[in-house]
This record gives sequence, structure tokens and C-alpha cells, in this order.
Amino acid sequence: MAQTPDRILISEAAWGKALAREAVIRPIAFVKNLTGPERFSACRKLGLKPTRFYQLLAQFRRKPVTSSLLDETPGPEKGRRLLSREQEDAIACAIEETYCRRERPTITAVHDHVGEICRQRNLPAPSWKAVKVRIDRCDQKKLAKAREGASVARQQYAPVIDQYSARHAMEIVQIDHTLVDLFLVDAVNRQPLQRPWLTLAIDVASRMVAGFYLSLENPSSTSVALAIRHMVLSKASCLAEQNVVGDWPVHGLPTAIHLDNAREFRGRALAWGAAEYGINLIHRPVARQIPGAAGRHS
Repeated sequence: MAQTPDRILISEAAWGKALAREAVIRPIAFVKNLTGPERFSACRKLGLKPTRFYQLLAQFRRKPVTSSLLDETPGPEKGRRLLSREQEDAIACAIEETYCRRERPTITAVHDHVGEICRQRNLPAPSWKAVKVRIDRCDQKKLAKAREGASVARQQYAPVIDQYSARHAMEIVQIDHTLVDLFLVDAVNRQPLQRPWLTLAIDVASRMVAGFYLSLENPSSTSVALAIRHMVLSKASCLAEQNVVGDWPVHGLPTAIHLDNAREFRGRALAWGAAEYGINLIHRPVARQIPGAAGRHS
């Protein structure tokens, strides 16, 4: 996949607004003749005047990625004050000690605690808004578990389980890793080295392998990125390099990617890269196998 926007330089609010716009604009972006009701509905959903809507529509048509719908060029928000590492640590400490309690303290209570910590450490106290932004960025499921209890957190955040199916090719692709059932041996001494890891991207509708990556290293975000790259690109050059005669007629951007909960599938780079191209990431419930996909073995 192409390089995604620099997450550090784009504010959370700006990226969230771009995501909301992408959800409305992408489905209608390349409709030849938009009807009046369709235009009105899009403007109403986005809270935009027609002139601004057409500007965004033209931008997205020129470059159909989520970042084309940003209001601002990447950079800190105007007037935004960056906090020091010590201030960030003070906020994190206050959230852990104050906000994550069954009594469900308010953001103001957390802000007051941050002020106390900053006075003790001789630091400038951050604003109430800065504290709220950090709370909003926390793992909401963990916060709900700490404040409401495990059962409430499960009800709010547990995935809905349903039968998995796809109506057409590249609608849903499943990605997982598996150890290959063979050992590589040393070319000189013929001593066994290790089993390689195979990262597979399998199209749910056709059951075709849409892409893969083979490595001697343990699965990582790099393995996932390279498997997705192989899935998206045409396979013609890959087949030619290996002197394979034939066709591998599957490539392109999927509508959704189905993943398990391994760390390499939870990275922010993957989440932002998928959002940039309108790909939905679906993570399966914890401790449940992806039906029909390659399983990871130890």
C-alpha cells in the first residue's frame, strides 16, 4: 500500500472528520449523474453547503483516498500547545489513579488531580481540554471495564458473532499466519535451521490466495504490510520473476480485511492505512478461530 498520512502531524479531530466525509462521499464519488436528493442528502449528513461539498467531491475524484478530504494540511492545530513528556506522564498517572475507578469520577476531577501532580513536580498544569483529549484517546474498552465492570464492557464492545460469507471477490479478505510444514536446512552441512512463517491473504468468496509473504522471521507488522502489498498489486511481474507460466487473476483493494487480535494486526499504521483507502478492518472475537483461514501454530 502507498504511504499513509503522517499520523503524528494530523490531529485526531481532523482525521475523524475526514473519515466521516469518506463514509458519505466514497459510495457516490463516481456516480455519473448524481440526483438532487442524493446531493441534498450528502450535504445534510456532512453539514456542508453545496459549494464545499462539490469541492471535496472534486478532490476525492482526483485522488480517492481519505486524506484528500482533510480540511487542513498536516500540522498542529492552530493555537495548539504541545505538552512535554513530563506533562503527558502526569495526565496518564491521573487517569490511572482517578478516572479508572468504579465511582466514575468526572474529567474535572482528573484535571484537578493532574494539577496536584504538576504542582508537586513543579510543572505547568495542562488545560482541561488537553486532559479530555487524552482520556478520549484511551482504550475505551479498558476504561469501561475499570469504571463499569467486565460484564458492561463486554456488552458494549464485544463483537457481534454471525456467519461469515461474501457475495463477490475481494469483498472480504482474511489474513493470518501459519508455520510452514517443512524445515529449511543449511546449504553446506544440511542441518535443519527452522520452519518459515507464511502470511496468507485469502479471498472469502473465491477461496483464492490473494497475496502472501514468506519469511524466516516471526510475524510482524512488516509481514502484514508486505502481504497486503502483494495482494493489492498485479501478480504478473511476480510470476515472470519465478518463470511461472500462467495467470493469477486476483489483485486490488478489498472492501474489508478480517483479522485476529495479534499485536501486528492492531497497529495504528495498519488502521490508518486501511482507512486511507476505505478498507474496513474487522477483528474477530478473542479466542475464536477465523473460519477457514490459516491458523497460527506454535
